[in-house]
Amino acid sequence: MIDRELMDAISQLLDVKLTNELGPLKYELKSIKDEVREIKDEVRQIASEVNTGREDVKTLSTTLDGTEKRLKKIEAVQENDIKQDLRQLFEGQKTTLEQFQSVTEINDRVKDIQGAVDVLKVLTVKKI
Repeated sequence: MIDRELMDAISQLLDVKLTNELGPLKYELKSIKDEVREIKDEVRQIASEVNTGREDVKTLSTTLDGTEKRLKKIEAVQENDIKQDLRQLFEGQKTTLEQFQSVTEINDRVKDIQGAVDVLKVLTVKKI
């Protein structure tokens, strides 16, 4: 019986020793599991933010595509309509300048004729 009691006592001592040694290990294991769970949660959150960022990039890309199309349309209008309007405006300006030049030439001739008339008046007044 002593052997049996001795065996039971040794078994209890081993159980206590294992419990004492396993207790901290169990605590550490639980702590590690908690940390892993937190890391997984953070990874899920990061993945969610990445997906949201991808959606934002897609939206920006779509907006940018639309803006580029509108810009090309505006450039086409500028190249075709506005350039043509400016060309016509400059041609009209050129015509106006030519007309002013013609008026200036006529004005110069009128002054010459007026001078000749004045000379004729003086000559005719002296003969009378």
